[in-house]
Amino acid sequence: MEWRKEVIINRNLNFARSTLIILIILTFLFGDKWLLFILLTAVILLFIHHAYISVLGRDLHLENDKEITRMNIDDEGAWLFTFKNKGVPIVKGSLNIAFDDCIEPTTYPYVKNRSFLEISIPFKAWTNEQVEVRVPFSAVKRGISHIYKFEIKVNHLFGSGAIILNYNGIIKKKKLVYPNRKIVQSLKEPSVLFHGYQDVRNSLFFDPLQPVGTREYIKGDSFQHIHWKATARMQQLQTKVFPHSGARHWLLILNISEGHSINRDLEELISYTAFLIEHAVKENIPFAVAINIRTHSDIPYFYLSEGEGRIQRQKAFEILSMLSIHSFPFPPHLMLKDIEKRDSSVPIIIYIGNQNTASNNVLLSLKMKKSTIFELENANGQGVMKEWSQVPCKRSG
Repeated sequence: MEWRKEVIINRNLNFARSTLIILIILTFLFGDKWLLFILLTAVILLFIHHAYISVLGRDLHLENDKEITRMNIDDEGAWLFTFKNKGVPIVKGSLNIAFDDCIEPTTYPYVKNRSFLEISIPFKAWTNEQVEVRVPFSAVKRGISHIYKFEIKVNHLFGSGAIILNYNGIIKKKKLVYPNRKIVQSLKEPSVLFHGYQDVRNSLFFDPLQPVGTREYIKGDSFQHIHWKATARMQQLQTKVFPHSGARHWLLILNISEGHSINRDLEELISYTAFLIEHAVKENIPFAVAINIRTHSDIPYFYLSEGEGRIQRQKAFEILSMLSIHSFPFPPHLMLKDIEKRDSSVPIIIYIGNQNTASNNVLLSLKMKKSTIFELENANGQGVMKEWSQVPCKRSG
């Protein structure tokens, strides 16, 4: 059966049935024909009502095709449900739905229950009628919205109770709301130990083997970048100018934990990670993503292998949408050790989130193997990225 039926009957109805039967017997023995006719008519109506209840929903079909809608915060969309009713008419009904609160209905009133929203919509479907129900909504925050309750409630014809049709299957529609992208600032132009050779606009990195010109020396310029021939010619210190060049592989490491719990700045960290992913896609930079959330796969944490382009961004954004304060974190230092064991030659590592002594030791080991490591911090609500250096660590994670 497509629907699981629950019948709610008012106690007074059972009492009325028993009383009606007694009255019919007494009327048949001692009463007049008109009263007997009225009572028999009432019994027939009750019988019809019982028969209606028994077949209600038997031939009601819901089109339940798989559908995933991807959207950004403030985008608008709609749940769309199509019913085909080949059975008895459904009148005086209501469609009751509950789903995650990352989206909010814009047309129908709703009730919030923890992290779910519940709505009730008038519903009717005549025999051989196809009915479409549309529920407009707006995306209000990052997350995934599934439907947890999907039922049709039909009141009894005599107001003596209700029939509830609960959908037996899982509703295959879901809405993914991608995270915001919060701009990440860089404190300084970092040096690079492991280089790429493709020109990348607005890159954080440069190629020291391909100078494209010179400029006047500025305090703080590296001594090794002095252009001695130009200095002798200009009689003034000249510094080499390099084209920006992006390494052809980023590994974004997101640590969602803070001690033994979830980082209180989780939303900001996710938004910064989303910004870096968006930037990598725009600049055609391949990237991989590692997040210390427990999984049941061969790799005990989430790992998205290297890729590039919009498909890679979609995969990364989907896991970012799924993260929540209820996620189970995996120890970040164990994740780093596994990454080092699997691939010790990652050119560019961007570490996002808290650090501790154990994770710093693994990062140092990766740095000694020629990986260039950057760290991203949430400083007073501002994302700041700088080249990583091991310092005594007071943070936990």
